[in-house]
Amino acid sequence: MSLERLQETIGYRFRSPHLLREALAHPSSTAEKRLEGPNYQRLEFLGDAVLQLAITDHLHALFPSHKEGLLTKMRSFLVNRSSLAAISSNLGMGELLYLGKGEEKSGGRAKESNLADSFEALIGAIYRDGGWRKAKAVIRKLFAGVIQELASSPEALLGNPKGMLQEFLQQRGGEPPRYRCISQSGAAHRKWYCVVVEWGAERLGEGFGSSKKEAELNAASEALARIAPDKPLGSSSAVPHRR
Repeated sequence: MSLERLQETIGYRFRSPHLLREALAHPSSTAEKRLEGPNYQRLEFLGDAVLQLAITDHLHALFPSHKEGLLTKMRSFLVNRSSLAAISSNLGMGELLYLGKGEEKSGGRAKESNLADSFEALIGAIYRDGGWRKAKAVIRKLFAGVIQELASSPEALLGNPKGMLQEFLQQRGGEPPRYRCISQSGAAHRKWYCVVVEWGAERLGEGFGSSKKEAELNAASEALARIAPDKPLGSSSAVPHRR
């Protein structure tokens, strides 16, 4: 995989190549001064917002008869960390990451967090380089397959993330998960919430949303995706036992 091949695969060529390199610069590479310039964290921050809006806009247009609750679950399924990491891995982005020595030795090229974060940074870089229309086009292309899968049977694929998570965890520990709002921001009419889902001393997932309910759904979906990454939201085989 090369930067040239990555651009061909996503269908976008950068006018400012330094933005692409920045999107692939793990914080460890700049902390160890193995790479000059900024790392991908600022672009990741931007890309997360662009991705959320693009997916929301696309789902709203594609499924005019779906209610808000189902659209929320669909978006959560599409943009959770495991889903983004899978797309990033399929693009070969792990091979292209600029890593510090320690991160390289610890298997950083395959870490779900690094793959997901760099993917969000890539979207931020495309938006910064080419604008909203270009970023939206790339996002729609990269998510086309999984959105088509969702369209065929959304409820069967998504289920009820909060209910599933509670059922799976109770089978293993007798204790339901807890949802805790750790931050909120924005004006009164445009609040943005961050919720974490915890099980005992473990933090299983984190979610954001314009309501606490939406943030909780997103947190549950991320938790399920992390503990059962190779299965649709439903299988309990990968859920850890309480210690």
